[in-house]
Amino acid sequence: FLCILMFGVIYYNIQSQFQHKSVQERQSLLDYILLSTTIQAGVGFSDIYPNTNIAKIIMILQQIMMIMTQVFTLYFFIL
Repeated sequence: FLCILMFGVIYYNIQSQFQHKSVQERQSLLDYILLSTTIQAGVGFSDIYPNTNIAKIIMILQQIMMIMTQVFTLYFFIL
């Protein structure tokens, strides 16, 4: 949950590097928390998408953190 909130705030702070599919107005923090939640859940579908390499790299880092956390958690409980 903290990871979702942390990345949601990061995305909100760099929102100029994202693009929204339907509206060109400033998005709320809740919109970026939703983006972070869809990334963390592995869904990867949202109305907001990155349009710069920096935003793409940050999204990739969140996805890697999610994958590594799940893999290590599963490995720990299997032993």
